[in-house]
Amino acid sequence: MPGPGKTLAHGFQYQPGGMSLHAAIASARLGAAARMLGRVGDDGVAEHLRQCLVDEGVQPQGLEAVAGTTTSVASVIVDAQGERQIVPHRGRALERAHALDTRQLDGADVVLVDPRWMRGAVAALRWARANDRPSLVDADVAPLPDLQRLVGLARWVAFSQPGFAVWAGDADPDAALSAVLADHPQCRLALVTLGAQGARWVERGVDGVQHCAAPQVQAVDTTGAGDVFHAALALALAEQRPTAAAVAWACAAAAMKCERGFGTAGAPTRRELAAWMKRRDLT
Repeated sequence: MPGPGKTLAHGFQYQPGGMSLHAAIASARLGAAARMLGRVGDDGVAEHLRQCLVDEGVQPQGLEAVAGTTTSVASVIVDAQGERQIVPHRGRALERAHALDTRQLDGADVVLVDPRWMRGAVAALRWARANDRPSLVDADVAPLPDLQRLVGLARWVAFSQPGFAVWAGDADPDAALSAVLADHPQCRLALVTLGAQGARWVERGVDGVQHCAAPQVQAVDTTGAGDVFHAALALALAEQRPTAAAVAWACAAAAMKCERGFGTAGAPTRRELAAWMKRRDLT
């Protein structure tokens, strides 16, 4: 934590946030028929968030309030280089959440989960496996047993750097990445995002560790970049793009978001991303 003192802020924005909400909005902007399933408090925030989702073309029916709880909030402080420090206060909605009704997943072509609501994530991944639907875990920071449980159910796994540090410990990073596939027969892709350095991954049936460089941009705000990456990756893989092309597209979407800034408000539409990539001779 920073030491005591006072720092002048040059601006302020109030925005909806959270990993799944960011990813749902990013997916919709990229052309998916996105559906958000989650739990929030009964403090009046749920209806506001549902309206934010509707405004972005996301189906909000699965975002439900939990009686007697408050919604999680966070302070996000962004510096002049676009890097951010997040100070979250987690309400008890996810801790006390009622079970996920997996009928709300009917018709889904791909399922994207994160570790924040474990009970819901596990139910969604089990539904995906039972219905032969692809699934992607956004493996961000969480207790190692939680990550192990999710990785053991998913077809694709994409770690954040901090999440991968929890997973790999002191092991060689490339060896730890390869071990994901060796230890989990159902997993076809294990990837770690590297921020401005892009991403590294291993793919079942392909030798060696692969790497994709990220487009270089002047970042305004990196908040939500990982969520945009995961949304784009899930969509591209569900569209059966080759893995290298899918990762490159996801890296470009995240980089463009960072260049445009402010949370998921900077997430591109598919047309915007195509034009942005064309100007930079990216394929």
